[in-house]
Amino acid sequence: MDIAGMARKLGLSDIKLVVRKAEELRRLSNIQFDSSVMGVGEICKAVICLEIAASRLQLLFDRQSAIKLSGMSEKSYTRSFNVMQNGLGVKNKLDVRELGIQFGCVRLIPFVLKGLSLFKERFLAALPVSRRASADFSRPVFTAVAFYLCAKRHKLKIDKLKLIELCGTSESEFASVATSMKDLCFDTFGITKEKKDPAVIKGHRELLDALPGKRRRKDTGDVSDDSSIDDEDGLEIPSYKRHKHFKKAAYDDWKSSVIASNNKTKADNYRLHSKSEEDVKNLVTKGTVVKGVLLQQMIQAVVAIILFTVTADDSVVTTDMKPSFTILARQFVIAMLVLDTWQYFMHRYMHHNKFLYRHIHSQHHRLVVPYAFGALYNHPIEGLLLDTIGGALSFLLSGMSPRVSIFFFSFATIKTVDDHCGLWLPGNLFHIFFRNNTAYHDVHHQLYGSKFNFSQPFFNIWDIVLGTYMPYSLEKRVGGGFEARPTQDYKAE
Repeated sequence: MDIAGMARKLGLSDIKLVVRKAEELRRLSNIQFDSSVMGVGEICKAVICLEIAASRLQLLFDRQSAIKLSGMSEKSYTRSFNVMQNGLGVKNKLDVRELGIQFGCVRLIPFVLKGLSLFKERFLAALPVSRRASADFSRPVFTAVAFYLCAKRHKLKIDKLKLIELCGTSESEFASVATSMKDLCFDTFGITKEKKDPAVIKGHRELLDALPGKRRRKDTGDVSDDSSIDDEDGLEIPSYKRHKHFKKAAYDDWKSSVIASNNKTKADNYRLHSKSEEDVKNLVTKGTVVKGVLLQQMIQAVVAIILFTVTADDSVVTTDMKPSFTILARQFVIAMLVLDTWQYFMHRYMHHNKFLYRHIHSQHHRLVVPYAFGALYNHPIEGLLLDTIGGALSFLLSGMSPRVSIFFFSFATIKTVDDHCGLWLPGNLFHIFFRNNTAYHDVHHQLYGSKFNFSQPFFNIWDIVLGTYMPYSLEKRVGGGFEARPTQDYKAE
């Protein structure tokens, strides 16, 4: 369905002007980036372009009908809308007065304006002089966060998700800006949470005065035998309370040591991406990934059983025939080279053929931050073209037996899982013996590396020979872990 047909279905007024603007936005997105890499299909992209065009022309737009037409869930549509809007460089214009009228909180307007002014002043004061000129406060997320924090401080209910949608940002960025604003302007945006002491409440105080033995003593220090007498009331502190105090202090020391020990042994010290990046950048849930991998394994198992049944020769007894180590090594090397060659050219063709990439291979690239159990998450047709046919060719051309092939394909699967695990672990044998490793394949999964590092799963020979190799350097990331960064200039396609 073309954009004009979609506009008619959505009941937009002034269709010609909206369609012209939407087509312009779609052409611009095709030039600037490949939206399918981010999981945005063509129908969804057209609907999003219509919504952006309608908002720019200040026309009414029914988002619920648009979500239904796009075939996506509301959450996925909102995420795709934000990705497209940021990719096109379209900025929403948020005005504090309009927000006050829209959410029915007009009395918040002066507080929001004062808080924003104070935040800008304090933020600039904290920056070095050389960076103050480049500070940008024009983004709508600052206005939205200030409005939300003021409403929260004045105990007014505001739809946070609606605000995030209006400013075209993500929940993580919204939370980050909110934390920054509360830290710098706690006197304006912060909320003090204090628990009142029961002793200062009149009703409680009268009761405690009548029963001084029930008064709770403050644990401001160690309780010793010399301090077992309360000077004020002449009451003796029971020994079990002193023992309880000592046990609590010992438990707190033990707990702090355990927490410190756990923090030192976390896998975050070896990650190529932080956990927050995994949650934000990936365009598919882990449950969907698990279902896709199980389907892929079922198909592979059926094909393998059929292949072994067809190639088996019952007329020859091979129980006592044990091939030599030299023959096994030769078969492994041949199978590795055949599988690498097939997968390189098929993989590269799937990236350059827009139809295959958009409808098949882009499913695997929804994992921008890969993890181990998502290594074999791909379209079933891709599994047949790359893994099944490639595996069958390597099995047949190497001449290995079904028994030997079990070890070979197990090794290939483990290698593939390691390439997608996202961890740069010390002493990893795959990292030592193979240049085609976790960091090498992680570069390919990023937007800047989608036209490079096609080789998989063993060697990077074809990338080097055909000029699709992107060198990288591993650098330590602030906060723990590593980051694979390209060491040569690249041209985004």
